[in-house]
Amino acid sequence: MSTPVRGETAAGVFAIRRARRGWAMMVCMRIDEIAHFRALAAEGHLALAAETLGVSQSTLSRSLARLEADAGVELFDRRRGHLELNQYGEILLAHASRAEAELETARARIDALRDPAAGIVSLAYVSSFGSWLLPRVVSEYRSLFPDIRFALRGGTADTVLGALREGSADLAFLSPDPRDPDIEWVPLTAERLVLGVPDGHPLATRAEASFADLTEAELVALRPGSGLRTIADAYFAAHGEVLSPVIEVTELSTLRALVRDGVGVALIPDTPAEPGIVAVPLADEAQRVIGLARNRTRSQSAAAEQFARFVREELTAI
Repeated sequence: MSTPVRGETAAGVFAIRRARRGWAMMVCMRIDEIAHFRALAAEGHLALAAETLGVSQSTLSRSLARLEADAGVELFDRRRGHLELNQYGEILLAHASRAEAELETARARIDALRDPAAGIVSLAYVSSFGSWLLPRVVSEYRSLFPDIRFALRGGTADTVLGALREGSADLAFLSPDPRDPDIEWVPLTAERLVLGVPDGHPLATRAEASFADLTEAELVALRPGSGLRTIADAYFAAHGEVLSPVIEVTELSTLRALVRDGVGVALIPDTPAEPGIVAVPLADEAQRVIGLARNRTRSQSAAAEQFARFVREELTAI
């Protein structure tokens, strides 16, 4: 038997021990015992509670005996076959009610995850896909499954990959292929890359731009870590050169603004025409392949799995 520490009263020590015993009891309670106990408290009679639950009286009696054995006290006062909660039972009932409410919440959340037509899909994407790819896919999918919710997160390719690895994203639109053994990447579609130049630039009237044209121009680019920069670096490396931009930025919108204002030229996706920027095709074509990625090491909700199937099967038709 432990000795009280200085400053503890006997009543305080006993209260602590009762609390510890009560906590241990709640840990040991089975889910069905919580329901049994609450029915007994509500009906006040073994036969009535058994009828309400659809179990035998002997099953209910054994369940109550286990609870009282675990608690070390009687939870009901017995009066001529009637059961009336005592002070110990009142305490347990308050905690058991909260526990049952939490279990119901857990069941509801699990059911939502199991329902492919509802729930939440956490989707990460390279920021430059946010102006065209993402709205198209999400809009089309929610027209089919209006109860689906999305948690969207944009960023650089490195940020998106990190979200997949840590589990904060179920799926991701990502480019290029991360070549990570833990990440499954399925190619979906491709964007042609062009040389973006400002209106009035000497290359603006050309039918195409050669690699030599790029090396002679002042280039602006995204910072390393972005998917587009990785592709641009690879394009230069394939020609035996290293990309050395005069300015590096973090956002594609900023990159386009620099091109529009004549600060430099840049390799950019061939998206719809933008005022002030001329898209000059490259003589040796370059492209950005966009894929759907997921973490192989993490389980997927039914909603995420169904969305992934939709994207893989339907993207080319959107």
